[in-house]
Amino acid sequence: MKTYILLLRGINVGGHRKIKMADLRATLEKIGFQKVASYIQSGNVIFSSDESDVSKIQQKIEQHIAAHFGFDVKCFIISEKKFTAIIKNNPFLKKGEPIEKLYCTFLEGTPLPESIQNLNEYRVDDEEYTHRDNILYFCYHNGYGKAKISNPFIEKKLKLGATTRNWKTMLKLRDMI
Repeated sequence: MKTYILLLRGINVGGHRKIKMADLRATLEKIGFQKVASYIQSGNVIFSSDESDVSKIQQKIEQHIAAHFGFDVKCFIISEKKFTAIIKNNPFLKKGEPIEKLYCTFLEGTPLPESIQNLNEYRVDDEEYTHRDNILYFCYHNGYGKAKISNPFIEKKLKLGATTRNWKTMLKLRDMI
């Protein structure tokens, strides 16, 4: 049995695409996942499965969410091992940046070098980031609420789906594992 982290993209934002976490947990249990637990209403779930193919898990969850809730939701599935490595490898922690300013953006695939170059053209002094594999680590010195390089901006520039979590959420999910 392996443990996974599920991050849903763009639910319960501004009263749109509502999914109650109790309903989501019940749906995931119904389709065979175990030890299902959620954190806050923005689509953060920990679960266990015998399945080791992340793409099969993702497809299964996305299909069942669409069937049960009536709309498509992009799902990001991260293994416990990979999630732990993401936490450990945040370069801004090593610089001593306060966790309130730290965020992590998960990308649905590996961006093309020219896409990363395109994103790099929009560097902002108070928004630092670094790219590693399918992850963007951010330090928003003036907070995410005022960020120019936001999740929709990243998706547009990289031409990839993405979902962003603050570092407090990342640490809470790590603790829930």
